Amino acid sequence: MRSIFKVFLIIYIPIAVLLGITWNITDNLTLQTAEKELALEMVSKAEILKGYQLYEVFNPELHEKFVNISKNSKLRITIIRKDGLVVDDSYYVKSKVFQMENHSNRPEVKQAFNTGTGNIIRRSTTTEERMYYYASKYNNNLVVRISYPMSYIESLRSDMLKQNLTVYFFLIFMVGLVTIYLAKRINNPIQQLSIIADKIEAGDTKIYFPSFRDKTITKLVSVIYRIYNSMNQKTHELEVEKSKLNHIFSILDEGIILLDSKNNVLHYNDTAIENLGVKLELNQNILTQTNNMDALSFFSEVAVHDEDSRIRREYKSKIYEIYVRVFESEKLIVFADITERAEYEHFKTELIGNITHELKTPLAMIMGYSETIMNDPDMDQRFHDKFIKIIYNSSNRLNILINDILKLHKLEMQQDNIIVEEATVIEDFKEEVLSYYNEGEKTVTVSSDDTSEIYVSREHFMSVVTNLIDNAMKYSNGENIHLDINDTAGFINISVADEGPAIPVVEQERIFERFYTTDKSKNQNETGTGLGLSIVKHIATLYKGDAKVTGNDKGGNTFMVTIKEKPPTSDI
Repeated sequence: MRSIFKVFLIIYIPIAVLLGITWNITDNLTLQTAEKELALEMVSKAEILKGYQLYEVFNPELHEKFVNISKNSKLRITIIRKDGLVVDDSYYVKSKVFQMENHSNRPEVKQAFNTGTGNIIRRSTTTEERMYYYASKYNNNLVVRISYPMSYIESLRSDMLKQNLTVYFFLIFMVGLVTIYLAKRINNPIQQLSIIADKIEAGDTKIYFPSFRDKTITKLVSVIYRIYNSMNQKTHELEVEKSKLNHIFSILDEGIILLDSKNNVLHYNDTAIENLGVKLELNQNILTQTNNMDALSFFSEVAVHDEDSRIRREYKSKIYEIYVRVFESEKLIVFADITERAEYEHFKTELIGNITHELKTPLAMIMGYSETIMNDPDMDQRFHDKFIKIIYNSSNRLNILINDILKLHKLEMQQDNIIVEEATVIEDFKEEVLSYYNEGEKTVTVSSDDTSEIYVSREHFMSVVTNLIDNAMKYSNGENIHLDINDTAGFINISVADEGPAIPVVEQERIFERFYTTDKSKNQNETGTGLGLSIVKHIATLYKGDAKVTGNDKGGNTFMVTIKEKPPTSDI
């Protein structure tokens, strides 16, 4: 419908404008002709009047003739002397004529005395009517002036306007009908061709090609039809080949990409897209389909191989085993996600090693002292109680170690979409911390800003604080430990400062690793599991924060943890 309307406007508007211009020109020419005819008529009448015997004083008989002429023709006849005095006027009686103002300043009168004739269209200062004036010099002392109301021309203009408007609107209406017909005739073939083109673009295989009266359109349709058939044939061949490959690809869990000799993508499966995270386009160079530097590096390293290869590559925190098979003009790339397998193997190796190392000491002590007690039933009670206490402490350490391992595993398995429904009240938390550590060997002080509550899981928050304070309790030689809590733009900053000894800079990065403990503490009796700070690090990461340690001005260490709040309305 829009296209028909556009074609209609393209045809209709120029014709309508042309008709309007023609009408305006015709109207102006007609009025100009009427004015010229009126001027000629006025000249003719003036010449006739000059045939009368005119006087420089009022003549009753002549005045009567002028009045009769005015009644029959609407002409106004005025006789004016050179000094501007009006001798006679056909519109007025004798008494009124003598009262008329001096006409020496009338433009047409001045022009007539100067050049012989004068004419002008103006409003009469006497009758207040718009008139056409013509003045002709009768002799050196008199001017004959005749005037005619312009109402004749205006009436003619009005009549012509009505007549011309009627004709104009009739023509406009007829042109509109013809234009609508032409617009439909022009637009229908174009619209049908547009529909055909849209169907071809959409991949429709059943398209009706109509016949047209216009020979040019018919030739165009014939060309489109041949191209369409050729495209259908090629498309069918490609679809068959694509179906074969897709069927093969779809049954595989590995990502598959087939490249030509110029690294243009020929085929790929959905697994490849999911693993790479890059939308691939067929027949486009694989190295130009992304601006991501990691993806470009990955593609470059894989595509550079010109012979059969097998490589292992880390990409987007995943580990892939990649097989490259090179053919004559194509290159097949198969990559399998072995992240879970690799992580499991690494974790298993590390876990077994760490657990073996950490469990060896308490188990050895439990087994050794248990065996001693069993082999010596008559052991002195003092030694018996001492060995029992060692066995108890070792089993307790073993229990703590197992609990920390389970807690850390739980954090590693937890997703980062934490929603904290209930806020943690800072004052209550501070009282609980002070109450818990009040009877310890070291003095714990707590400070905070004006923050009254925070949206962090109380369990996680308590775990961070207690692990940091416990770590300071075990490894610090000083007597004071200070905990500070403050809120900065939605981030909770937790810092625990002790009085040393300071952790060497080379160990500050590793201190948060699992099962890592520093041997610089003089409190060798206070041994830890090596998992507390790792738990702190995991909680900070879970809340999109960070954990680090630096030295302080007291010769000790300041552990700083940043945690982002997780209010219920947060989408973070």
